[in-house]
Amino acid sequence: MIYISLLLFREQSFPARNPSEDARQYAYRIIRKCILELLLLPGQKMNEADIAASLDMSRTPVHDSFFKLSRENLVDIIPNRGAFVSKIDQQRIEEAVWLHTKLGTSMIQSIYIKKVSKTQLEILYHQLGQLRHHISRRDLTQSARILSEYYRQLYVLAGNMDLIWISLQKADVDLQRLLYLAAGSTAVVEGFLCELTDLTDALAARDYDNASEIYSHHMSRMLLLAAPLKSHNPQYFTAASQEGVGSGVTDLQD
Repeated sequence: MIYISLLLFREQSFPARNPSEDARQYAYRIIRKCILELLLLPGQKMNEADIAASLDMSRTPVHDSFFKLSRENLVDIIPNRGAFVSKIDQQRIEEAVWLHTKLGTSMIQSIYIKKVSKTQLEILYHQLGQLRHHISRRDLTQSARILSEYYRQLYVLAGNMDLIWISLQKADVDLQRLLYLAAGSTAVVEGFLCELTDLTDALAARDYDNASEIYSHHMSRMLLLAAPLKSHNPQYFTAASQEGVGSGVTDLQD
């Protein structure tokens, strides 16, 4: 079983603690970030003492964070064995994609109702430009972060839907990890860039029926990635993950 090393955490450049955060809040935020961004891998055993030392705090805030994260399906606490990063679950991915698709339709309708201008949509084109730049440099390390920020900006543009976005982020933790896993493939990231460029162009043209269709297809494509990603990384997924869901995607290699 893999233990997280003290060296691994010391090599990471973590965000500083916010003035309003206590040790528990900071430990929770950083450990959660590490799990979602795959710095802590699914199935990996976590060493409480090492993490506490790396974050320069006592073990109690880290211990409490493990229990809080277990309620979010991010940590499995097994009696007499310890705390492990939860594996990615197919059913939770399917539920998250369904939720994103349904709420995405409302989000796009809200962008239409608010008559979001082309100038306001420049923030989306900026994110896509960043993604294109990283692809051209064959540096995919920031791809998942840029994609996540693009999705967040959609809800910001929709107005009064930021709380919905926050709720989505709590419900789709396995989908977020799937995105980070998939973003290691140039072919996948290029496909996402193409789809999201089409989506942004449709929004700019106020073709909201087409935009809704593109967004729905984009979310469905994420679901199709699950099976080939599990095939390449079976150790990161629960045994209950269903085969055949992603039969339409056969290769995630560059």
